[in-house]
Amino acid sequence: MLDKIKWFWKYYRKYGYVLAVLLILTPVQTVFQVSIPRMIEFMVDFVKSGEIPDNAVAVWLTGVGSGIGLSTPATFALSLVLIGLIASVLYAFVQSHRAWMNLKLEWLFRQDAFNKTTYRGPDFFNKFRTGDLVTRMTDDVAEKLSWFACSGIFRFYEASLMVAFTIAMMITIDPILTLWSVGPLPLLILIFFRSATLLDKRYDHLQKRISRFNDVMESCFSGIRVVKAYVKENAQKAKFRSAVDDRRAAEISTIKVMTIVDSLYMYVWQVGIVIVLVAGGYMVINSGLSLGKLVAFIYYVVYLVFPMFDIGQFLVKSRQSAVSIGRLIELEKVTPMVADCGVRDCDGDLKGALSFENVEFSFPDSDRKIIDGVSLVIGPGETVAFVGKVGSGKTWLINMIPRLVDPSGGSIRLDGHDLREFKLEDLRRNIGYVPQEPVLYSDTIKNNILLGRKSISDTVIDWAIDVSQLADEIGTFPKGLETAVGTRGMMLSGGQKQRLALARALVGKPKILILDDCTSALDSSTETALWERLHEVVPDMTAIMITHRPDSLERASMVYVLEEGSISESGTHGELMARGERYAKIYRRYRLEEQVVYG
Repeated sequence: MLDKIKWFWKYYRKYGYVLAVLLILTPVQTVFQVSIPRMIEFMVDFVKSGEIPDNAVAVWLTGVGSGIGLSTPATFALSLVLIGLIASVLYAFVQSHRAWMNLKLEWLFRQDAFNKTTYRGPDFFNKFRTGDLVTRMTDDVAEKLSWFACSGIFRFYEASLMVAFTIAMMITIDPILTLWSVGPLPLLILIFFRSATLLDKRYDHLQKRISRFNDVMESCFSGIRVVKAYVKENAQKAKFRSAVDDRRAAEISTIKVMTIVDSLYMYVWQVGIVIVLVAGGYMVINSGLSLGKLVAFIYYVVYLVFPMFDIGQFLVKSRQSAVSIGRLIELEKVTPMVADCGVRDCDGDLKGALSFENVEFSFPDSDRKIIDGVSLVIGPGETVAFVGKVGSGKTWLINMIPRLVDPSGGSIRLDGHDLREFKLEDLRRNIGYVPQEPVLYSDTIKNNILLGRKSISDTVIDWAIDVSQLADEIGTFPKGLETAVGTRGMMLSGGQKQRLALARALVGKPKILILDDCTSALDSSTETALWERLHEVVPDMTAIMITHRPDSLERASMVYVLEEGSISESGTHGELMARGERYAKIYRRYRLEEQVVYG
């Protein structure tokens, strides 16, 4: 529980003013609120007896009223109106701050979780599915935490103060009757402790079912083309129906427990009202308790009903919120695979020379080495190719250059400096990266190229489009660069997606260009034109590529063959073909596949 309190505090400490308003004005407002029944008591007793009640406050008020020319009834009535007005204004002021804080905290929770998630490595996204992450940042935050974060806590604070001040007032009226009326309190405490564990289990189970439900939807929609191609709509419907049924069962199970606990809090406490009516009525008849005191006592018992309901709500919601906080803390506790602790700037003198020194890579808590003892040197302006069978470690090796992951052993140097010495943002700004599967967003072509880099001019955008061999096709789109590409670029062909992703990489004028099999969907003539333009406009750019295209391999100044994370062969295309070993076999297979595809 302490870790959850600390988690809340790191957000609250930024808003000292709001916190001060809630902490200080809530008890002030409560004091005025609990004073109202006493004023009613004075008025009832004065009307019934015609005498000023034997109470110091009543006597003082009467004296003040007489001093300004008011009768006793007018004094009591005016006091009641003023106290009620002050209590209402204070309540509205406090409520508005609570509402504002609810919305602010909800925004902060979600934004903080999202920001930290974007810095996580591949292992994080292997552990947490997309649907699960969406659930944690939407349902856990909006449905479970947004109200509880401020209103839930401070309604409990207000309710506790109301209960304490009300009971104090009741004691001043009649201690014995007070003892009778608070009799249900121990029973309510027992209900909470007996239900806490059950509530935790139900809430945790519910959130997991919601995560699964969202994950099923996300995977279906993202792979809708495959679903339709294999006529699996009915299978997806059945899978979705199963997820819906599981979520519905979990929701119903949780609501049943919540309803029972809430009802017990609400109705058990109302027994106190019956006790007051029976015992208080007897005391008015036989023990000299005034009618005004009984009326005030009934008001106070009613005052206790809703605060006790709020306390019950807090105890129930706190268990629910604790589960959601735990799920957000779970995300935060995952250590980023890449830490941004560099201080070196990537200035304009960057040449793009890279050296791998006995580089190793494996996932945390795994003994399998994905990259094992790779050492090589890439000179500035060189074009280097990596080849190898699927799973040989090619992509993981080049992912270390922009520090998407860091080596678990050895080091990678850029212009003689370890990559970890550079500021991460500066390093990546000088690297153009085109992944194996181009990632496009539901936006326009232009915004997909810019990717938020607003300082890039239209001239540079046109240049990048021209180099990537996309210029002729842009003119055929309905709105040119402002054409929306659809969800994940569904309106574009595979080759268009790859060239758009290449334009995105080129528009930043990088010193190092990484191409992860990104020309696989291009025809031979388009790829040839692409490479000619690339070497023409950026002759000093270091190009590193993973490819199975023979023409691209022939253009590389050095080729490295990877097997099980290690380099088995290296040399120029001509040298490797002359040896007739592993590379020669790979090249001939690639050439044969190309002839089959393109004739």
